[in-house]
Amino acid sequence: MSLKHTVTKEAENHYVLPRTGSMKVDAHAFLSEPLFHASEDGVWDQIEAGASYEGVIGAYLMPDTHVGYGVPVGSVIVTDDTIIQGGSGYDISCGVLYMTANLSAGAVRSKYERERWVKEVEKRIATGKGHHRPELMPVFDNDQANDILHFGAKALGVDASKCERQFIPVADGIDVTKIDKAYGSVTRQLGSVGGGNHFVEMQCDERTGRVYIMVHCGSRGYGWQTANHFFYEGARLRGLPSNRREDSWLRADEPLGKEYWAHHNSAANFAIANRHIIVSGIREATREVFQADVDVFYEISHNLVQEETLLLPDGTKKRGFVHRKGATRAFPAGHPDLKGTIWEETGHPCLIPGSMYDGAAILFGSKNAPLSACSVNHGSGRLLARGKAKRQLEHKQQRIDEEMATVKRTFAGVSIEGIISNHKHIPLDECAHVYKDLNEVLAVLEALDIAKVSRRLYPIANIKGAD
Repeated sequence: MSLKHTVTKEAENHYVLPRTGSMKVDAHAFLSEPLFHASEDGVWDQIEAGASYEGVIGAYLMPDTHVGYGVPVGSVIVTDDTIIQGGSGYDISCGVLYMTANLSAGAVRSKYERERWVKEVEKRIATGKGHHRPELMPVFDNDQANDILHFGAKALGVDASKCERQFIPVADGIDVTKIDKAYGSVTRQLGSVGGGNHFVEMQCDERTGRVYIMVHCGSRGYGWQTANHFFYEGARLRGLPSNRREDSWLRADEPLGKEYWAHHNSAANFAIANRHIIVSGIREATREVFQADVDVFYEISHNLVQEETLLLPDGTKKRGFVHRKGATRAFPAGHPDLKGTIWEETGHPCLIPGSMYDGAAILFGSKNAPLSACSVNHGSGRLLARGKAKRQLEHKQQRIDEEMATVKRTFAGVSIEGIISNHKHIPLDECAHVYKDLNEVLAVLEALDIAKVSRRLYPIANIKGAD
C-alpha cells in the first residue's frame, strides 16, 4: 500500500506522514487538498527515506513538491550533526537574484525594444550547456576564481545586505581545486546561466508597473562535478552500491564530512558570485537598449545545506543543518540570524520563480514560518518531467508559441503584449503547461501564515539556454 494512504490531515493545508519504520520524525507537508491529491506516491516514499537518515530532527514538504533524486524537490530536512548530500543535490546553491530596473511598464511596451534587449544580453551572458563564451562576457583568471570559491560575493565587493549570504566559510587546509573536472570549469563558466530551467527574465510588477529582472542559475559544472564526486565517495564510505550513491550521507565531524562541507560551500560561493557577475552584463544591455540602470534587490539560494539557528516548536533555539532541496529560506522578522542586518525587522525577501508564462513572486516570511523550518517553496513545482513534457506536448507546439507571443497583461494601467523569447519555438519542457499553478502554491503559505506575498510579477522577456 502506498504511504500516501497513511497520511493524515492535521489541519487545513497541513498534512502529516506519521513516523513509521526507520523514520526519526513525522514528516509535515504543506499542501492544499487538490495539491495533496495530485501528489505523487514517490514523493511520500522519498520523504520517508529523507526522515530516516541519521541525525534527522525535522522533515517537511513544500507546496511545490515533486519527486526528485534521493529526497523530493520541494523538501526540507533538518539534522543535528549529519549532512545529507541529496539535500542540496547536484546543482549546489541553485538560486535567484532580482534586480530592479529604473524603468516602468510604459518604457518596455515595445516588442522591438525587448527583442533588442534579449540580443544584447545574449552578447554578454552565456546560456546553455558547455563552455561557450560570448565575446563581451568577462574573463577570469585562476587567482580570481580561487578568491570566489572561498569568499563568494564578498570577493566581488557585493554589499552583504544584497545577499542571503555573501559567502559560506571554507575550512582552512581543504584544497578546493583537487577535483580536476570541477575546478577546470570555474574560469570558463563564471558569468554563465547554463541550461535546463535556468534563465534571465524581464518582468513587471502587476500592481506598480515597476520593471524587475530575475536571474535563475546555480553552480554550473563546478557544483555538479563536486556533488558527483562526493556522492561516490559517500557511497563507498557508507557501503552503498554506486547506483544508490545519491542516498549517501556524512557525519559533519568525520574527515569526509568535513571535506564535503568545504567543497559544498565553495560550490555555493561560486553560485552566489556567479549570479552577481551576471548582473554586470544585464546592466550593460539595459543601458544600451533603454538608457536605464539596474540595482541588485536581493539574491538567495534554494538548493543548499546551511548551518543556522533553528526555532523549535517549544520555543527553544539550537544550531542545526537545514537541507533545502528546491526550497527557499524564509527567516521572519526577529529571527536571531538576521540580527544586525537591514532585514531584522521585516524578514528577508524570498524570491520565487514560477513558469516563463505565469510569472514569479517575492515573499516575506511570516509569524508561522517556524512551522516549516523557516522555509517556503522554490517555485511552482513541475507537473511533467522533461522527457514526458516533450512527448506529450509536441502536438501543441504552435499553440504554445502563440500563447507566449500574444498574451496581454496590464501593469499599473499599461498593457503589454507578448513574452519575448530567445527561442524560435518555446521549449516544451519549460512551458506553462509543465508547472503547477503558482497562485495555488502561494495561497497555501499565506493561509498558514508561513509567508506573505509582497509582489507578484509577470514575464515580458525570457532568455533561456538550450539543452
